[in-house]
Amino acid sequence: MSTGDAERVFVEFVRTTATQLWKCVYWACGRNRVLADDILQDAFAKLWKAWPRIMDQDVDLYAYSVRVITNCAADFFRKQQRRVSEAPWDDEKGDRIPDAFNLADQFDFDAVRRDLRAAVATLEPIQQGLIHFIYVEQCSLAAASRRLGLTESTARRYHKAALSHLREMIGDEL
Repeated sequence: MSTGDAERVFVEFVRTTATQLWKCVYWACGRNRVLADDILQDAFAKLWKAWPRIMDQDVDLYAYSVRVITNCAADFFRKQQRRVSEAPWDDEKGDRIPDAFNLADQFDFDAVRRDLRAAVATLEPIQQGLIHFIYVEQCSLAAASRRLGLTESTARRYHKAALSHLREMIGDEL
């Protein structure tokens, strides 16, 4: 396939899947639009770099793209964990400090979300994809397995292992 043909096929692939892929990364990023845009752009750059190689293979391009996005998001959050430092409230700019009740609720929610995101980041990429499709996009196990190019029994095994691992990491109370 010539470079021009590969480029046309890539542009068409991006055009037809960008919205769905953006939704994947948007939910994986905790509903942060700017971060989702950045990670998706990084994923598309990596996908374009691998495009000539994967076009010659019999690969489910959507599933491959989800895996690239999952890896890009995991890389981002791994880098973030290394430089985690809580920023103090910026009173000089006039930001309003929430009252104690809302602040406590927000800290609890943020802690749970952070723990869950960190626990999901420790899963294998296939398990992360299953968790995303089943719990974020509300797909059935059969639909999620088709999207990831797995048999349903293999997907069931990965899903069970992922849930077991998540329960060990964060407990059953969630």
